[in-house]
Amino acid sequence: MEETRITARRAAEEPTHVCDRCGERMYESHCKIFCPNCGFLRDCSDP
Repeated sequence: MEETRITARRAAEEPTHVCDRCGERMYESHCKIFCPNCGFLRDCSDP
């Protein structure tokens, strides 16, 4: 049971989007995915 909690916690901590330019975590807002570090912007429909 404890292992399941640890695995779930790790999955929640892993970034879902990583910036192609600088490697930082990207954030999603209204179908736009942006990097707060370098300003790189993607659309959620981009591959």
